[in-house]
Amino acid sequence: MSSRVGERGQVTIEKAIREQLGVYAGDQAVQRVEDGRVVIEFIPGPHRRSLLGILKDKATRRPDSERWEDIREAAWETPDPDRTAL
Repeated sequence: MSSRVGERGQVTIEKAIREQLGVYAGDQAVQRVEDGRVVIEFIPGPHRRSLLGILKDKATRRPDSERWEDIREAAWETPDPDRTAL
């Protein structure tokens, strides 16, 4: 696949390549030169998909209060099963 460089130095990445790499509008393209070639890496942009409910099955209990201070205090009072007393 080839494409022409536009007047402003822009190059279009073919759709098949974008799909294969998972590149979407809003992603950041980081460019650098290595051994006389341009290397472009893509950093995903912020997504609009909601993560609400993703841990629903993992939550075993809900706090009585949603105040940050109350939640923090409850977390400190809850024993950590990964840190058992020796």
